[in-house]
Amino acid sequence: MSKPDFIRARTPEAKAKRRAAILAAARALLAQGELETTTLSAIATEAGTTKSNIYRYFESREEILMRVLTEDLRHTSAALTQALTKPRPLPEVALALASGLAANPRLCLLISITASTLEHNISTDTLREIKRDLVTSLETTAKALHTAIPALSADQSKNAVQFLWTLTIGLWPHSTPGPALSTLYQEPEFSRFKQDFRTALVFATETMLKGLSRPSAQ
Repeated sequence: MSKPDFIRARTPEAKAKRRAAILAAARALLAQGELETTTLSAIATEAGTTKSNIYRYFESREEILMRVLTEDLRHTSAALTQALTKPRPLPEVALALASGLAANPRLCLLISITASTLEHNISTDTLREIKRDLVTSLETTAKALHTAIPALSADQSKNAVQFLWTLTIGLWPHSTPGPALSTLYQEPEFSRFKQDFRTALVFATETMLKGLSRPSAQ
């Protein structure tokens, strides 16, 4: 597969093109293998450039992956907004939210390591920009949730979306164990630990929404 020729970009348009190519390379690597193999050097090779050139466009591997996350979240938020355009029964809303998120495993993976890994090795100014992008997507989803469940206030809808993020952080690692644990969970003695992410997230989301929508939670 031929790689793009990374002659140094001089114009804003050319720089944007280079950044897009680097992000595409990171997405391709994440699709091909494990997070651990998506190193800065591997991203550079996939993008047809050098590691030193990457630093012209991004501060670190962590920033690249956070930018991938923000793009994925923006698309997922837009899809959820289209799915939640009118009031619907709470179980249906929970299913839509959880299924919409589970449909993007890459996003779930990146969310699960945001606080522990990805938000490190990035400057405060860059983190501020990234966080603003994330907030925009999360608030878009919260507005759609408020439309779908009017009993939830605007603030409760924002809290629900934040809780959904936290649920993903907790559930994703346990639902996607490595090869050794996957083999172990096939044994009856340890089968209780085997967990389907989507199923668990639907259940947890519905439980959370029911709790928030109770009169005592108002």
